[in-house]
Order: sequence, then C-alpha cells, then structure tokens
Amino acid sequence: MRAPVSIHQKGSSFPVRRMDFDFSNINRHFVNNDPASSHVWTAFQAYFPEGEQFFVDSVRDAKKWVKDETLLREISAFIGQEAMHGKEHLEANAELKRQGINVNGWDARTRWARKRLNSLLSVKARLAGTTAVEHYTAVMAEHLMKSESFHQMIVDPTIKNLIYWHAMEESEHRAVAFDTHKAVGGTYAQRAIAMTIVSIGIGPVVLAAMLSCMKQDGELYNMKSWLKFTDLYFGRKGVFRKMIPDLLKFYKPGFHPMQANMDAPMKLWKERLSLV
Repeated sequence: MRAPVSIHQKGSSFPVRRMDFDFSNINRHFVNNDPASSHVWTAFQAYFPEGEQFFVDSVRDAKKWVKDETLLREISAFIGQEAMHGKEHLEANAELKRQGINVNGWDARTRWARKRLNSLLSVKARLAGTTAVEHYTAVMAEHLMKSESFHQMIVDPTIKNLIYWHAMEESEHRAVAFDTHKAVGGTYAQRAIAMTIVSIGIGPVVLAAMLSCMKQDGELYNMKSWLKFTDLYFGRKGVFRKMIPDLLKFYKPGFHPMQANMDAPMKLWKERLSLV
C-alpha cells in the first residue's frame, strides 16, 4: 500500500493521515467479483462524503462548549480523519462514475439533508445522531477487521486498502462524538432515540442507493447475485447479521464505545497497511 502523503498529530491519541489512493481502473465488483455483494458498499460510499461532513459539522459546532483540552485535541483529530475519509471516497466515486456507476444524485441528496438538519436541529440533537451513526461505523469496522474471511473476499487491492484504512480510523476515533455529546450535556435518552431513528432508516436508505447502482450496472435482475448477497450478509453466518448484538450494546446505560477491545486487530491492520 502507498504510504500516507503526510501524517499530522497535535497531542491527540490518534493521527490524521493524508492518503492519496489511485483508484484508476478499480474493479467495481470488488467483493467476490459479485455485483450485489459489492454494490452494498458502493451504496454506503455514496453517502460517505456528505455524511462525514455532517459528523464534522456536528462536532465542530460543539467545540465552543467543550472545556477539556484533551477532548478538544481528539475533536481536532476526528475532524481531520473524517475530512480525509470524505476526500478519498469522493475520488473513488468519481472513478465508479467513469465506469458507469454514478452516485452523484445520492451525494446531492445527502448534501441537501445535511444542510437541512444543520439548520433545523440543535447541536445536541445532531451530535446524538452522529454518535449513533459512528457506532454503526465502529461496529462495522470492528467486524471487518476481525474477519479474515471477508478480507480474502475483497479482490481489488486498492479498495481493500481503502476499506481497511477507513475501518482502522473509525476504530481510533469511535468515542469522540460520544464523549463530545456527554461533555455538552447530552443525555442517554437523546442517544437512544437517535440510535432508534438511525436503525430504522439505514436499511431503506442504503437499499435505495444499492438498487440504483445495480440498475446502472445492468445487474438489477441478477437473482444469483442477489442470493449471494443475501447469504453473505444476512445468512446464518452473515457479515451484517453478526453485528447485531454489538450494535444493540449502544442501548446499555453504561455503554461506552471504548469498551470494545480492538488492540489486536488494530495492531494487525497497522502492520498490514504499513501505517503508524
């Protein structure tokens, strides 16, 4: 994997790594050479650039009420990492568009939603939503980093590096939005309500973008691919199905994101990706 262009760290517990992946001619069927198994991730990626910006907006707008200097440094690093994620996924989306999979419409819808939510909701409400989505991304990251079988399924090396770099950094900053929400007086009830809303909405939102990707790829009626997707992600040992118990931990009153022990997978993936 290409080394980071630069690494910045100003007293935080994790660095901001500037990456410049070369997405030229990536395999758009990067999971098992299968359309549906891959386009579920393309669908997630459609929302990442503006979604990451929503997280940045929420945490940045809360900074003025945060007094703890350690947390302020974590917030700055969080903002840096999320900005890099948005940048790289935007460039990956541009290559997919060149290959005929255009997710710009979903990106535009997410931009509209981000601006509306920023204007309509309080900082605490937006932070609560951010903690919920960040929990989803952190649990996804945890399971992907611990699954050697899924690692072997990703057949495109650049996308593999993108996914696992992003996953590793989601694990690094998994507690920042949560700690910020608590620091500005956010409550358990707010986070629980936000988690419920996110849990209800995430499936339909991702499915809508996925259907669009499959249609553009000429694979919408590929039943064999849909069956592979269903078994891989929702079958008895499905990737997403296995995440459910860890997702539900968010509702425990004493929950904190750093309760997950990620030392071993973090060490492994830092070595594999040649990252500090």
